[in-house]
Amino acid sequence: MKYPLFSVVIPAYNASYFIRNTLDSVRFQTFDDYEIIIVNDGSRDDTLEVAKAYFKDFPNLSYKLINQENKGIGGARNSGIKVAEGKFIAFLDADDKWYKEKLLTLANYIETNPDVDLICHDEYWVEDCSVIKKATYGPYKSYKELLLKGNCISTSATVVSKNKLLEAGLFSENLDFNGVEDYELWLRLSKICKIGYLHKPLGEYHIHHAGITNNIEKHTRNTQNVVEFHFKQQPQDSIYYQYRKNKRRADIIRGGGRLFLNAGNLDSAKSYFSRSLLLNPFSIKTWILLGACIIKIRI
Repeated sequence: MKYPLFSVVIPAYNASYFIRNTLDSVRFQTFDDYEIIIVNDGSRDDTLEVAKAYFKDFPNLSYKLINQENKGIGGARNSGIKVAEGKFIAFLDADDKWYKEKLLTLANYIETNPDVDLICHDEYWVEDCSVIKKATYGPYKSYKELLLKGNCISTSATVVSKNKLLEAGLFSENLDFNGVEDYELWLRLSKICKIGYLHKPLGEYHIHHAGITNNIEKHTRNTQNVVEFHFKQQPQDSIYYQYRKNKRRADIIRGGGRLFLNAGNLDSAKSYFSRSLLLNPFSIKTWILLGACIIKIRI
């Protein structure tokens, strides 16, 4: 039996509004050696029915449709990976989009770089149907870089060897990492994978505003949880390493402050920048951002 090169894993929770467009972006691929795996993660809308209807409309698609109680996005992706038959897992969130040449481009990259286990390509960030940023990912490849300098890998732009995912232990389902469980997995994978970056935008990451304040707070807190979890596994206690850890802590808080600043929530932004400066008072970037809050401009 011939197995596909790619298994496209799509976790879906209350995604009925987006899922057809997302599936269209897979169906229109110019490379067809793939299967689609949708994991309906306890949706309370009609995501499952919409997905069933889509595959009925396009019966030639190779697919698996999993319906489960809600486990969170990490648990949903894990369910898809476990039944996947492809050599590589291509992740795609239910509200994002790929361009039609994505899988062909990645297949060619894999053929010419057979030692690479994880590939992340660039993508456009889209808000309200308008491109707001071309995101260039990388360059960090080592565990130390990803831990101390930050995440530079986007899930819907990433393809990973299934064997390496199984070796790493899949996504954490710890709710303290919810929303950044991908970053925590990249950290573990960086110890056993060769990582490659493909600097060509091959898809879109779609930004939504629902619950933005809670999302920023949660993302910041859970990123802190991931980093602290990995810091505890590092025996290094030198003064320089302690400085690097505090700088990383400060950078995470500053990142949350910048998101609040761009959302127009100046009070929360000022609070976050002030907390960041307590950890790293020598950060010129943070002082500039705090000043931007005071004069009420966005950066």
